[in-house]
Amino acid sequence: MSSLTMAEKICLAMRMLYLKGLITPLAGNISVRIDNRILVTPSAKLKFALRPEDIVEVDLQGRVLRGDKPTSELPMHLGIYRVCKECRSVVHIHGVYAPLLRQEDLALLPMDVELEYVLRPRICFVHTKPPGSTELASAVIEGVSSGCNVVVLERHGIVAVGSSLELALELAEAIELAARRMISGYAKR
Repeated sequence: MSSLTMAEKICLAMRMLYLKGLITPLAGNISVRIDNRILVTPSAKLKFALRPEDIVEVDLQGRVLRGDKPTSELPMHLGIYRVCKECRSVVHIHGVYAPLLRQEDLALLPMDVELEYVLRPRICFVHTKPPGSTELASAVIEGVSSGCNVVVLERHGIVAVGSSLELALELAEAIELAARRMISGYAKR
């Protein structure tokens, strides 16, 4: 059995996120840093149908080396890699529950054992900013620069960073699940 290339892993991750309802057909993005280049999802392509050849390769300044137009959130990804040297992946999802959280909810987020003792998220909150904007990118970069590995975006989604694609995916999904548990618990009161 051959191992998957990183571009194949990104495509598989995007399909998985779509099937779980964590991204919509055109929203959400992933990047992976490999040395001095970044593989990133493209703009304006169906995320559940991405093929390895659709993945865009850019340098650390954002110049396209291979592929079409990268995600509009590329400046956010580039900034994260500039301030977080150990970060090797950025995952941005548009979950159902996390966008409903308020800043004060983060302290109450239910942590299961894996989340609390294994993943140990450091969570920041960003108030509503336009998607793809420099304001959003700056706010997320500031959060990561302050030591957060998860940034909850009010009315938008989650940005998770990690030393691998797998870790960033796990963080994003675990926080979305915790938000679901919290909001479901509130609904039962």
